[in-house]
Amino acid sequence: MKLSLRLTAPFLMLALSGCAGIDYAKSNYGGYPKQEFKTAGGQSFEIMDNPSRGRLMIGPGSGGGATEGFVKNLGMGVANSLVATPPVVYRDAAEQFLRSTGRNCTAQDVTAIMEPRYEVRYQCMGGRTNQDRMLGPA
Repeated sequence: MKLSLRLTAPFLMLALSGCAGIDYAKSNYGGYPKQEFKTAGGQSFEIMDNPSRGRLMIGPGSGGGATEGFVKNLGMGVANSLVATPPVVYRDAAEQFLRSTGRNCTAQDVTAIMEPRYEVRYQCMGGRTNQDRMLGPA
């Protein structure tokens, strides 16, 4: 019985942390549109931007790209399947996305919400860009 508990405890912890991540994502990004974004290197990401909080949620897009290595290793044992895309990949993609919207922003930090979704906190410099002026008041 003790062995069974030791084997199921990690999965229970993952399930509980996943629920917290889902709740966080819903309360902070619910109602914001999902946007597909392709980096200069051809990687595809799904992004939900919450500009009022200066944060965005980013994960792999429908094209895969960012997580190809992760998915490829799924059938090769538990140790290899736990290798995830490094957060720096998401940070760089987030900065490219922000530049593509005409904003001059820098990623401050990257936090896992629920694998493979990350939150990138960003700060924008300067005044409003031409694109912001065309969109009207925030």
